[in-house]
Amino acid sequence: MEPTPHERFARRFGIGCMVAALLAAMLLAVTGAGDAHAAKPQRFWATFRVTKSVGWVEPKWYGHTDCYHRWWTEGRGRQTEVYRSTKPVKALIYTSGLGATSTFIKWRTWDEYDEGSTRQMPGTGRIDRSASRTTDWEAGTCGVRDAIIDDEGRKTYTMPPPKPQDCGARAPAVYGSLYLGSRGAELTISSAGEDQDPLMGIYRTCEFHTPHKLQELRWSSTDVVARIPRKALFDPETPSVTLSATQEASDKDWVGNFRGLLLTSGTVRWSVTLRRAEIPVIRGGKGRRRR
Repeated sequence: MEPTPHERFARRFGIGCMVAALLAAMLLAVTGAGDAHAAKPQRFWATFRVTKSVGWVEPKWYGHTDCYHRWWTEGRGRQTEVYRSTKPVKALIYTSGLGATSTFIKWRTWDEYDEGSTRQMPGTGRIDRSASRTTDWEAGTCGVRDAIIDDEGRKTYTMPPPKPQDCGARAPAVYGSLYLGSRGAELTISSAGEDQDPLMGIYRTCEFHTPHKLQELRWSSTDVVARIPRKALFDPETPSVTLSATQEASDKDWVGNFRGLLLTSGTVRWSVTLRRAEIPVIRGGKGRRRR
């Protein structure tokens, strides 16, 4: 007997409900498994340290030449940067996502339901920069070293003294920011003031050159990525975990319309130490914990 329209609708509706219920059960099983394997959030005290050293050399090279003058110049310089924590701060490390495969950090809190702070690890820095530049001339193609005209229109056989440079030491206040991403751990140093660049405005006339990979004045470890030791992070028996990375870079660049070379080299090292807020203490065969 041919089913009526009402019977056909009831059958289709029943099949649809069964499929929806099956999908809901599968989703619940998957998410439940993910929650079951989620590691317990771990509490740490966090500190950081960064060192960066860059040097540049511009060997003597010759520029404009005429009958009585053969101009040359040379220079060199160095900069060292050290940034470190001023005090340990709270860090809560936890997992999230399907299967709890992603790792995150909340700063200045151990409360799972607290949003934490965007100002992560307060620190201080010291920057030392030095530079020197010499420019002079020799006898030209005529074999005679003639005088030049100075800024006041007088002839002179000596170069005027170089303009003063504001090299020296600086001590900016900074913040260290740690990010745990799919590529690994990355650390960024930013200013504690309004300018996000810790070098912003502190040098105006002191000459400085750096390899292209280390060119950003605002120090960032985007290309200096550390492996995230997830097993150690969520192992209560591991008292502390250190994330660290190193990068070295060097470049050769032409200057003076391909008449001279500028040689630069540098090294960056950074580390973040996470000291567990609770570590196990075994006494008399029984596990106890101390803060």
